[in-house]
Amino acid sequence: MPIEIELKLQLDPRHIARLRSHALFKRATHSASRKLYSIYYDTPDLRLWQAGVALRLRRVGNRWIQTIKSESGVSAGMHQRNEFETEVASQVPDLSVIGGALAAHFAASELRARLKPVMITDFTRMSCLLKPAAGATIEASIDRGVITGGELSEQFCELELEVKSGPPWCAYQAALQLLEVAPLLVEDRSKAERGKAMYLREPRAPRKAPPSPVTADMSVGDAFSALVQSCLSHYITNVHGLLEDANPEYLHQARVALRRLRSVFDMFSPLLSPAALAAPIAETRWLARELGRARDWDVFAAETLAPAAAHNNQNAGLAALTRSAMRLRQVVSRETHRAVASARGQGLMLLLGCQLSAETWLEAPGDMSDSKLREPIAGVARTILDGASQRVARRGKHINFPAPRQLHRLRIAVKKLRYGGDFFAPLFPRKRFKPYLARLAELQEILGIINDTTTTPQLLAELGAPGAAPRRAFDAVTARNASLRARAIKRLPRAWRQFKRAKAFW
Repeated sequence: MPIEIELKLQLDPRHIARLRSHALFKRATHSASRKLYSIYYDTPDLRLWQAGVALRLRRVGNRWIQTIKSESGVSAGMHQRNEFETEVASQVPDLSVIGGALAAHFAASELRARLKPVMITDFTRMSCLLKPAAGATIEASIDRGVITGGELSEQFCELELEVKSGPPWCAYQAALQLLEVAPLLVEDRSKAERGKAMYLREPRAPRKAPPSPVTADMSVGDAFSALVQSCLSHYITNVHGLLEDANPEYLHQARVALRRLRSVFDMFSPLLSPAALAAPIAETRWLARELGRARDWDVFAAETLAPAAAHNNQNAGLAALTRSAMRLRQVVSRETHRAVASARGQGLMLLLGCQLSAETWLEAPGDMSDSKLREPIAGVARTILDGASQRVARRGKHINFPAPRQLHRLRIAVKKLRYGGDFFAPLFPRKRFKPYLARLAELQEILGIINDTTTTPQLLAELGAPGAAPRRAFDAVTARNASLRARAIKRLPRAWRQFKRAKAFW
């Protein structure tokens, strides 16, 4: 069964001409433009979709092509699917021509009787063949039209890079070159997925980190790749919400995804190629700083300003202070959006996808053989967790007399141990890791509150020196911040003792 491998990227219609001005398009062959009208069939409760199968009837000229697709994975915008395609007589599905393993999905007569159109795509496709490297051929398609799901519709414009020959990573290389002339946004959803969401009236929502993909049968190299892919997926899906929606949880989750990704790099870096990791480490650090500044303002607004205003509703200065903070927050938010959608921000996603596909990270560093990367992950996971646990112990030696810098270093160490525990928990019994991670989460929460209260004076300073009228507002915020900090520091020794008593699950 053929496997379709394609990279999807959102494209603003205003930039189509700029995209086509790139040398890759100027050297392209077999250029064509055609109208494509597709009908997706499923049961009213989307039984096929739940099984990971899509049934599509597409009109191409005077012909109808029936396509069955089964999803086999999405990574950094790269969609890989098994695909079975055949010509049929009309726009009505012909299930008799479906063979092989896919036929089992349509065996039930009850399912066959309930099939109906659930979504439609109607678009114009401009396509051509690109030759980004020797031995590589990529079909580039600029699709522009409308997706309809149920009673809802939305316009779209996207670039698809489908690998016809050569390694999959060539699609990422081509996208990185095209990013030089036109803004592109890595797309995590297919047209069918967007149509399905409209059909079900399911708006996009912030997504928390998925369960760890690590399993006991994985090698070290396999576990690293799976974790990077998981963090990348977590980030990309929340970035789309961040750019389209004001819900601050999108930003929070995107930032968490980057922090988790940086922790993966940190944990595995002694085993991997330093040259391959250098650019991703530097660029994720930059992007995390861009998101961190906006997140600081979100936390300040929700957890400091809003409660202070609620407890001092007669303080007119707080309303003025809140308005000033909201204006500055919007400025910082726009800067964050620009960074995320920039060629640098999206280039990082494409670079990570390229390296995942080409497995360049898995080259052994220096004179080390790659045998370590082929070892089972379980033993190496214990070594990683031991090291992270020892760092936490060293950082917490002076927990009863903490200085701000020491608390900051302890918070970072605790966070990395927490992420490591989450990553490798599936390798151990739940009854062993759950109590430990619960104690660790409490410690991380307290240290996070202390860190937020450390940031508050810096943000107040950015709002400017208070005049006579807002002085009471500044004082109210400062007093609340001091109270939050004092309560958190009071909780800290007890949380530390409970964590120290928790038995390491590995």
